[in-house]
Amino acid sequence: MPWHPDAIKRPITADKGRSPLGAHNRVNLHVAVSEAASLFGFFNVSGQVDSHFYVRRDGTFEQYVNTDDNAFADLEGNDATISIETQGGVTNPNTEPWTPAQVERLAQLYAWCAVQHRIQVKLATSSALGEPSRGLSWHRLGIDGDFPALPSILAGREQRGGGMYYSRSRGKVCPGDTKIGQIPAIFARAEAIIPTLPVPAPMPDVLEDDMIVILNKSNNAAIIVSGGRSAPVVGWDQYVNLTQTLPSLGVSAAQFAAITAAFPSGA
Repeated sequence: MPWHPDAIKRPITADKGRSPLGAHNRVNLHVAVSEAASLFGFFNVSGQVDSHFYVRRDGTFEQYVNTDDNAFADLEGNDATISIETQGGVTNPNTEPWTPAQVERLAQLYAWCAVQHRIQVKLATSSALGEPSRGLSWHRLGIDGDFPALPSILAGREQRGGGMYYSRSRGKVCPGDTKIGQIPAIFARAEAIIPTLPVPAPMPDVLEDDMIVILNKSNNAAIIVSGGRSAPVVGWDQYVNLTQTLPSLGVSAAQFAAITAAFPSGA
């Protein structure tokens, strides 16, 4: 269910060359520097950055991008990040807090994403590739600037030893000092919510007696899946997961035709 059931669903239709996420490693928190009730009009323009979600001050939230696809709010982290923009940050970006309703909604969204996409339940410690950048994260972890030194939670990319750039705008405070100070409480609240959420159905089990070949006619790719032909037909979300996690084998047109001919039933 890559669209949150409680979100105001406003899918972005502008062509941005969007692609499936290569992994779901983190949820990154932002402030929009906007008091707009919606960012849809701003985001729905080719070439414009965008985020998966937008949370208003009253906790109401919109979703613009399927969480199985990439959004464009986190630069080098776009391929593995679910991004959440929040209303505010116009006049007092460093001292303005998230409202209680926003804090609760952010906790709920991170909890939902963690369960839905098996994102690690931990606070990120930097934007470095791998374990340090996974879990609940925030934009400043990937921004350079004259921020406080560690062990302050307000430290930025430079202070934490480098990592991916989530923005190259040096000194960008996003989401702001006071909001960053609220993130441990958001995480603690999410930890309490996670056990109450339903767990998505697992991938279907298959027997080790044959193989399934998933063909992508747009680029002559074959995804080879070990298992029996008698396995249940996979749904769209499961198909996307398979094509993200299994190797894609480039094949010639002749090889592609031969593979197709070997599976006349469309397996």
